[in-house]
Amino acid sequence: MGDFKTGMSGVAVLDAHLVVMYEKMFLIEKENLAAGLDSLVTLKLNNLAKTETFPKYSGLAVATTPLTDKEDPNATAMVDAPVTLTSLEYGITVCRTKLANLQSGGVPDIAIPRVVAKNMRETLETLMIQVGEAGSNELTVNATNEATTAAGDVLTATWVKKARNKLARAGAPKPWSCVIHPDVLHDLLVETNSYGWTLVNAYGASDVRVFTSTIPEFAGFTFYESPLVTINTDVGAGNVDTYHTQFFGQNAFGKFVVEEPHMVISGPFDSLQRFLNIGWTGIFVYGLVDTDYHWIVTSSSSVGSNA
Repeated sequence: MGDFKTGMSGVAVLDAHLVVMYEKMFLIEKENLAAGLDSLVTLKLNNLAKTETFPKYSGLAVATTPLTDKEDPNATAMVDAPVTLTSLEYGITVCRTKLANLQSGGVPDIAIPRVVAKNMRETLETLMIQVGEAGSNELTVNATNEATTAAGDVLTATWVKKARNKLARAGAPKPWSCVIHPDVLHDLLVETNSYGWTLVNAYGASDVRVFTSTIPEFAGFTFYESPLVTINTDVGAGNVDTYHTQFFGQNAFGKFVVEEPHMVISGPFDSLQRFLNIGWTGIFVYGLVDTDYHWIVTSSSSVGSNA
């Protein structure tokens, strides 16, 4: 393919120090992603392919029958139910103009990479949350189903422990995690009975762990608070908003990566070098691999918009 137009002269897109500044600001948000929800994905595959298959093996029956002397036992066949994920391409770009950048004292050059990196982190976390919210294992607080969830059907310690029971019965590998909306977490934090969050953490704080982007453990779960959890507007009874709080163990989520999400700087391609594109792109997909290790608890919230 020929030049964009005749008589073109090659130019550097950005000064080296500006590129380094962009990368540093972008990496800060990427580190936040590594310490957030993405860190809960224990099954990750990187490959140059359209699809990838995650093996999911069923457990073997316990060997309670004694072996017979001088006899070779029969082999037991392993059973697998593979889960296939198909990669998708995501990304976003911001085009800043030379005039806007200069007239604002270069502020866009500082703000854009931060905003773009924040968008990348929030996009990845939203995609992972939405995959989990589509899970099939569900408990509904005090209601027959989500459509009958009333304003008072808020999450309590009892329902957290019911989710714990589900994972324990399934033999879900630890550590266990919970992704929860701030509205739902509020109801759990203000519960004042003897088995609620407040007293348990007040008198048992010696073994409470606190992680980046998390709040203390409760009932065996490390809680990850995120406003990116979907608010299901007017889905419950009387137009009550509902929320899906996710409880899961290791190997519940899988991630297939063809190209890691990364920052892209392109341009200027116009005649007067006035437009510069800064964005991110990546080819990847999240999926639920072992659904036995993943449960949703559906509730309303006392601070929801229709409570």
